[in-house]
Amino acid sequence: MSTTFRSNRVAEAIRETVATALLGKIKDPRLANVTVTRCDVTPDLSYVKVYYTVLGDEQKRDAAKQGFESATPFLRTQVGNEIPLRVVPELSFRYDEGIDHAMRIEELLSELPELKKD
Repeated sequence: MSTTFRSNRVAEAIRETVATALLGKIKDPRLANVTVTRCDVTPDLSYVKVYYTVLGDEQKRDAAKQGFESATPFLRTQVGNEIPLRVVPELSFRYDEGIDHAMRIEELLSELPELKKD
């Protein structure tokens, strides 16, 4: 129970640290329209998947992926400086497809014919 609580706290702290760095410390235009949505941390806190969304098309997603690849060492240093952990976790960045799925479901639902009440 406490491990899950600690993992959740660390995940939220990492999400905030990465989001803050994107807003104020990283000048890469490829990461300009990126929002960090959530983080998943392994139980031993050594590995973190950082999920993000991007305003734009597939080309913007690819550019953001490349931006994260080049910014990962800096972001990992920021996490190490901001969050007191024995070992600084490895960071990997993944596009969060949840919002795309939700928009697609909304689109499909809007195309359904209205149910008539008899």
